[in-house]
Amino acid sequence: MTTGIKEELVSVREVANECERNMETVRRWIWAGKLPAEKLGNQLFIKRDDLNIFRRKLNISKREAAGNPEFLRRAALLQNKIRARTRTEFDIAALIRESRQKNPT
Repeated sequence: MTTGIKEELVSVREVANECERNMETVRRWIWAGKLPAEKLGNQLFIKRDDLNIFRRKLNISKREAAGNPEFLRRAALLQNKIRARTRTEFDIAALIRESRQKNPT
């Protein structure tokens, strides 16, 4: 990257820590074109400004999904379908939290 203005770059690991996600999730965002990144050597780096924009969009999407009755209805149907198929009771939110605590990066 050759720009006249030095920009703060963050690594995939730093983004994962800041967003409380797995590094592989961050890479998927990059590969899907959701989060712009640049490859320097064999590592991916994200501009701080691009990360801030992405995080704002991510938060807006989460709020929209949480307030969307159709999304909530479909999520409940899916959870019931999984429970019926597996014949087990589970709390998906608790499972996700537990997974993130075990594997923070």
